[in-house]
Amino acid sequence: MSTAHAQPPIKVACMGNSVTYGLGIVDREQNAYPVQLQQLLGEDYQVRNYGHSGATLLRQGHRPYAQTEEFAAALAYGPDIALIHLGLNDTDPRNWPDHGGNFLADYSWLIAQLRAVNPQMKIYIALLTPLYSEHPRFKSGTYEWHKEIRSEIRQVAQANEVDLIDFFQPLIGRPDLFPDAIHPTAEGAKILAATAYSSLIVEGGGLQLPDFFSNGMLLQRGERIRINGKGTPSETVWLRMQGKEISVQVNQNGQWELFLTEIQPGGPFTMEVIHATDTIRMEEIWVGDLWLCLGQSNMDFPLSSSSSWQIEQATEKPERLKLFKYNAIQPTDNRLWGDSTLMKVNDLSYFQGQWNSERETFSAVAYHFGTDLIKEMDIPIGLVQISLGGAPIEAFVDRESLWEDDLLVDLFDDWQNSDFIMPWVRERAAMNTGEGYEGQQRHPYQPSYIYEAAISNMTPFGIKGILWYQGESNTHNPTLYKRLFSTMVDSYRNRWANDSLPIYLVQLPGMARPSWPKFREMQLDLAQRDPYTEMAVTLDLGDSLEVHPKEKKQVGERLARLALAKTYHKPLPADAPVIDSIQVFPEELIVYFKFKEGLQTLDGGEVLGFILEDTRGQSLCVTGKIRNEQLHLPIPPHFELQKVTYGYEPYTKANLTNSSGMPMSTQHYSLKGSGHISQE
Repeated sequence: MSTAHAQPPIKVACMGNSVTYGLGIVDREQNAYPVQLQQLLGEDYQVRNYGHSGATLLRQGHRPYAQTEEFAAALAYGPDIALIHLGLNDTDPRNWPDHGGNFLADYSWLIAQLRAVNPQMKIYIALLTPLYSEHPRFKSGTYEWHKEIRSEIRQVAQANEVDLIDFFQPLIGRPDLFPDAIHPTAEGAKILAATAYSSLIVEGGGLQLPDFFSNGMLLQRGERIRINGKGTPSETVWLRMQGKEISVQVNQNGQWELFLTEIQPGGPFTMEVIHATDTIRMEEIWVGDLWLCLGQSNMDFPLSSSSSWQIEQATEKPERLKLFKYNAIQPTDNRLWGDSTLMKVNDLSYFQGQWNSERETFSAVAYHFGTDLIKEMDIPIGLVQISLGGAPIEAFVDRESLWEDDLLVDLFDDWQNSDFIMPWVRERAAMNTGEGYEGQQRHPYQPSYIYEAAISNMTPFGIKGILWYQGESNTHNPTLYKRLFSTMVDSYRNRWANDSLPIYLVQLPGMARPSWPKFREMQLDLAQRDPYTEMAVTLDLGDSLEVHPKEKKQVGERLARLALAKTYHKPLPADAPVIDSIQVFPEELIVYFKFKEGLQTLDGGEVLGFILEDTRGQSLCVTGKIRNEQLHLPIPPHFELQKVTYGYEPYTKANLTNSSGMPMSTQHYSLKGSGHISQE
């Protein structure tokens, strides 16, 4: 074949620091990201690596890229495309504190030098690759400066009208690919090359929708319902549903999104998405309220193992209840995983989700919550289950939120040997992973893993609220848990852009574990401090020896009652009694309550669960009697009362409730002075 009229290759200059250079990568000449980009682009392109280790973007930095031989060579090369990844070394304390104010001007200057060589040059600048908390300067300013520089780079792109490539998000969940916390491995460089390739060469890969979209799905109702996907740049996407037709043009990066408005709840509906010659038709689409159901083994506990299954299996699942479950590819039981599983864990492929999940294997708590809502609400209900036996709360919190906290950031530091993490959690992770698969091995119990592997997939989609049943793997440190829970809730409300996103948590039940009473009281405090967090009490539903009690229907019903009252504003009593004040008399105490209406016991007998404690720490169990929605407790003569506790035995017989049927929570009150007791 004649090549006399063949076009010269398109010249690509990859400019940057040690990440571009490929520092630390085995066989750098074959595996640095510019080399792997060349392999993806093929012979029509000529990619050259102009990375210089230690280079700064700042021209007054300790090693300015503008003064390197690589920069001069890149200009002399006269590229058609320039891809710049600079700024990591500007986080050095020698650079950013003194010269950070020049970043925008210096980056603009560098871009101008390239345009002077070739005014038609296509220029891309990249957001910084991640820098992980194991980096020695992470907490001494480097992380904050890294954030500032990423923000500055966005301004640079806008001010200079150049394209932005995100090198941050594709790798933020892959610490296993950064052995020194800053330089990616060959596998990390492969991800960078693929990210760059998808920006440089946007192929018409046809119409694509997220995996969440499929037959039988439920969309969160609202004024605007977001639908997104991929397609061929500049082509039009049409969407048809409920007799409406809307369209949008695919952007230059192959992405599109549109918003359905005035969509009526109900179903089943049909949705058609049309793009060029492709059509995706989805049947059985429902519109209603979508609830995210998170937790560890008691949320994971399947309907078929619950005490209610014998009755439930004789009935049909409500048609308007739609189930989506993220299934773990392997359970976290007491055995070593194989290499294939370990690789998938590192690739964040531990969970696989789908609609139309079988109810037998679905969360019993979540299922009963959903069926109770269906009975009361004239809308479809969707449940998305993300749960894993043994998982600690830190696995459900996104990495950046933990990084933002001066204490919680340390959760990542040698986490499998850290006292922050419950010993059982660390031991089970070690059993599953063994020596690990080629380097830094991840595990689903690792801080942020479940968020990165599953929850993050849900953040683009609207939800009504969250169910949370977790805590057994964190009872060793209630104070730390309180901080983690608040961080998690703030993160979720930020991610879903809803400051009042409701969180319904399940308090741990009674069980013969000494650390649980204090943990249960801490959970009560979480619910009392936040107006949009509510708690279902399960003191009466526990088992003294079994951490997985089978009475799950009542748990789901209590959660549903709270949601119906608080989120759907149904006129239902839902709040458990709470001690308001206590009057002390010579022979008795009178306890006054908030939410006192219908004060009673669960079994119709005397009130159990109260303990009086004196100034020397001696305790006395007492039984009480209800009179006129007040509680009378006897007090012995000369008893120097200091504290009153309720439900504070690990496996308690506490039985106080009210017309809501919600048991009163574990709590304690301390004597603040003569004649009355107030909450600490």
